[in-house]
Amino acid sequence: MTSFDHVTGRDRYFAAKERELDALLDPETGMLSRRFAREIHCPLCGAESFSRLFVKRGYTIVRCDECDLVYANPQVDESVLLDEYRDGGSSDLWVDVLTSEPQLRLDREKFSEILDELEPYRGDCRLLDVGCSIGLFLHLAGQRGWNGVGTEPGKRALAHARDRFAVEVIEKPLADAGFEPASFDVVALSSVLEHTREPRRMLREVGELLRPGGALYLIVPNVESLACRVLHERAATFDGRNHLIYFSPRTLRDALAREHFEVVEMHTRTSSLTPVLDWLGYREPYSDADTGDDPLARELLRNLDRTEALIEELHLGYKLHCLAVRGG
Repeated sequence: MTSFDHVTGRDRYFAAKERELDALLDPETGMLSRRFAREIHCPLCGAESFSRLFVKRGYTIVRCDECDLVYANPQVDESVLLDEYRDGGSSDLWVDVLTSEPQLRLDREKFSEILDELEPYRGDCRLLDVGCSIGLFLHLAGQRGWNGVGTEPGKRALAHARDRFAVEVIEKPLADAGFEPASFDVVALSSVLEHTREPRRMLREVGELLRPGGALYLIVPNVESLACRVLHERAATFDGRNHLIYFSPRTLRDALAREHFEVVEMHTRTSSLTPVLDWLGYREPYSDADTGDDPLARELLRNLDRTEALIEELHLGYKLHCLAVRGG
């Protein structure tokens, strides 16, 4: 049976990303090279003290002793991220993943659900998608009558958004895009906030662009997901270079409150049950091993709908979705 990772090209993407991660390591210590490393204070509360959770392939993941935010520290210098890895390599391969038909089917369903949630905030139908990638969300929003625009730094994703979906995309950072204050009814940050060193600054910039009462929709990895709780550093979300910040439901609420957003609704999606069952069966996570001989795995998979519903009910899904509104 062909795995989902293979048919979407994720296997090629992950292999390329691992090579790029290794290229930033000091060959003598196996840790992130000092040439690329930058020590930081907590990006949420500014505290200096933290507890080290684990090291994954040379990248250290810590938790703030004051607010419990999980983040990479030291972090890769931002100029390396922008200049060396914005285009080519794994970035281009991720576009292949997003444009694969199985992934497009999943994303169309996901984005349609999000657009349903955003209907009450339609206003004048002004929508901004920060880091819009291949432009699918903007395309689907346009079919519903939204007047959307996106920002996207990746050249290949940008070209696809413009050429395939004919959406308006600006190739500039949010701060330089020239948008007027309070000029949007809705802003989307889908799988973006975890990549920025200063998440509160990004939330502040977004808040300035939203009208009072306007809506912000976020998707970030959930550090308190079942997969992260069980697998720890073996969970795919931890890499230290691409993902700099790891939010939980509580720390995401905290970040939003500090920037004058009120959470309307929060839920999780994507159970990521298979790698957990791999690991509980003494197999490598993400190995696509046959767990049919394991009675625990067999029972959970036999009642998969109920199992996944419970995971989402307990906020243990791999992806954290949040709808928040800007205060007046």
